[in-house]
Amino acid sequence: MIKIYVACGLTHVPRKEFQDYVQTLHALVAHLSCALPAQVKYALRDSDPQLAEKPLEDRARLCYLWDREMVEWADVVVAEASYPSTGLGIELQVACARDTPIIIAFRPSNSHRAAPIQYETPDQAKHDLQVGEGFVSLMALGLPSVFKVLRYSNVEEAVMKIEEAIRIVQRER
Repeated sequence: MIKIYVACGLTHVPRKEFQDYVQTLHALVAHLSCALPAQVKYALRDSDPQLAEKPLEDRARLCYLWDREMVEWADVVVAEASYPSTGLGIELQVACARDTPIIIAFRPSNSHRAAPIQYETPDQAKHDLQVGEGFVSLMALGLPSVFKVLRYSNVEEAVMKIEEAIRIVQRER
């Protein structure tokens, strides 16, 4: 049975999009749990509700420890990266350090895309900031253990593409 951690960024999801995003994550986890012989963990069930019961001064430390533990537990990390997230980046680095395959999935949206911008260095040379396509950080995309990068337009497509990528990971391991 494969162990899957579904990582995601939640802090900066626009509040008007939050409930739809949460439903996408729940649907993905439910599908992977049933379609594959898999154990699936994710923050919305396996750490965030428990954090709410802890003293405020302990939550940051426990969030890090518990989420890191889930990354280290996993055979594969599915990173839902539609929204920028420092925490997700940290989780991806932990997975990479363990050589855990990472599947990055995101729903491209022009409203969340980083626009091109130019900057000037102290010697007055002009440069374009390197943001790739502006959806997912080049730093994250460049992690050596990234196995697949998947764009999707709806929940059904996300579920199908992610399941297929996990099946490939299983065959290759």
